[in-house]
Amino acid sequence: MKNIFNKFLLLFTLISSLIFMNCENSNELSSELTIQQKVVLLEGTEWLLKGFEDSVMHTFKDGKQFTYYGTNSVFSKDPIPGTFDYTITGNLLTIDLHFGNIKSYEIEFSCNNTIVKFYENGELNKILYNKGSNYKSCL
Repeated sequence: MKNIFNKFLLLFTLISSLIFMNCENSNELSSELTIQQKVVLLEGTEWLLKGFEDSVMHTFKDGKQFTYYGTNSVFSKDPIPGTFDYTITGNLLTIDLHFGNIKSYEIEFSCNNTIVKFYENGELNKILYNKGSNYKSCL
């Protein structure tokens, strides 16, 4: 009887560990966002530029990046003149800064999608914070 119980316990432990390992791996895979999902997140909110959180805000909509200036976190209702066009190129967000300046970024979200980092050729280029979030708790 003791031998049967030990075999059952061993089998139960083995099955349980396999189930938990599979769940853990599937969560890791599903947490990586596609470039399209990242662009949807970018387009869904207002973003503050790191270092200028109270004076520079960006929005992304319909393939255009808009910039707003403000004072003490009060931003103009209208963007400054001029926009930058953006497109998805493979897994990159490509922004046309005009006059032949085209930048392609890998974008990475963190802190429940309240912080977005833009990497150019593997180097951090800029960081944006979700304006309506509690991003400071992650810093």
